[in-house]
Amino acid sequence: MTTMASITGPPAEFGFPVFDADGHVAEPHDLWQRYGDAPYREAARAALHVADLPEGGSGMVLEGKCIVRGLEAVTFAGQNPSVFLRKKRWDEGYPGAFDPAHRLRDMDLEGIDAAMIFPSLVGALGGVRDARLAAAMARAYNRWILDYCATDPRRLLPVAVVPLQDPRAAAAEVEWAAQRDFRCVMVRACRYEGRAHDHPDFAGFYAACAHHGIVVGLHPFPFADVEWSQAILPDLAGVPSSHLQMADMISLPIDNMLTMAYLMFGGVCDRHPTLKLAFMESNATWTAPWIDRMEARFKRGGHSLIKTAPSEILARQCFVSVEGDERSLPPLVDLIGEDVLFWASDFPHFDGHFPGAVAEAVEGLESQPERIKRKILGENAARMYGVPLAARAGRSASA
Repeated sequence: MTTMASITGPPAEFGFPVFDADGHVAEPHDLWQRYGDAPYREAARAALHVADLPEGGSGMVLEGKCIVRGLEAVTFAGQNPSVFLRKKRWDEGYPGAFDPAHRLRDMDLEGIDAAMIFPSLVGALGGVRDARLAAAMARAYNRWILDYCATDPRRLLPVAVVPLQDPRAAAAEVEWAAQRDFRCVMVRACRYEGRAHDHPDFAGFYAACAHHGIVVGLHPFPFADVEWSQAILPDLAGVPSSHLQMADMISLPIDNMLTMAYLMFGGVCDRHPTLKLAFMESNATWTAPWIDRMEARFKRGGHSLIKTAPSEILARQCFVSVEGDERSLPPLVDLIGEDVLFWASDFPHFDGHFPGAVAEAVEGLESQPERIKRKILGENAARMYGVPLAARAGRSASA
């Protein structure tokens, strides 16, 4: 097996600390065996794993069915799909996708001082129908990501996953995570067992996150494992010659738009005004027209649960991820505010810019004052997550 070659170079410096607010990791094949509780190990492996496919490439297997083909896209950082799609396997991707020490060197190469680490494969945990098994899998993953980030806990910050199939178990996992200084829990921008994000069953989960100051990272994925746009348009990942690309392009912003509307108009934000909500990996361009549309609907009345204008909710407790290639970013700063936007790399997924993600973002913000560059590329995310970015900006021993 030949893996993608490492990329090397001198460390990048931009004159201020940079926080990657949404990076990812490629989980190991033996995750469930090594970190799962003994009674659940085999069931967890059967429920969710990566498999190499006979026709080439790798797939995500959920409860015995391959629901995503072309999953190797997760590990080929910054590469054109023509390089890997149906030609390479999950394990043949970029070494920094798997190895935390290598990742730290890649962060130095990019000029990234700290990164929040989200899952990849385990993003599909919401598709596991057995709630008790999902809870055991969440705990196994959370143990593993803690160990992964322990390579340099100043710079690698873990994101916990929660089993929202069982809202009480999800709230309990938040308590467990809070005791171990997790600053974010990932939630899919989708329905869970038919329940949208404003369902009363989730009240205890939101209350626990708000109490501990833990960010709810609303992260869509282009996987057909849960109810939302993938269920409405089930062929998104199967369009000829597109596969994950079409699903990624369409479902990610739509899922976050729906989720934001449910959380605001369903009254969740007003019931939990200190709850911090981060809308991940869907660009940010959609936010301005969507807020305008919700604002107009709010002013017309006829609703009973939302008490605060959507624009005020956005400013009070919401944050939206931006990517370096968004040409509309400068006017977006004026439209929705400089304090709610934060940058993320999406490393090591194929659609992230690597190497050169931070340089791309700096170039995209060239017309903005230094104050706004600092906020979007680091300060806003550090404030959102409640971490002292300056204290974490030192290079690791791996540099």
